Amino acid sequence: MALEEQDRLMHAWWGNYGLSAVSVAVDHCLNGKKAKSEYVKEPILANIGDTIPNKSENVELTEEEKKKQTEQLFMQLRIIGANHKLSQKGGGN
Repeated sequence: MALEEQDRLMHAWWGNYGLSAVSVAVDHCLNGKKAKSEYVKEPILANIGDTIPNKSENVELTEEEKKKQTEQLFMQLRIIGANHKLSQKGGGN
């Protein structure tokens, strides 16, 4: 299960940071000074810390709570990715 979780996190990382870097590089190579794409401005997880409990609180979560928080995190990452894709489509016009 830990390996599966690590695989999901790496996939999410590449989907946000890796694709952002590749799309910026391709846009700047093809369009030069006319390129409008930008690399992500802040860490993807910077604004979602409210959904993750503080480790210093020493709160024991149930498996159901852990699963729910993980699902919320991935949903937020998908939303961020979708917004990024939409901004790339809109920026290229």
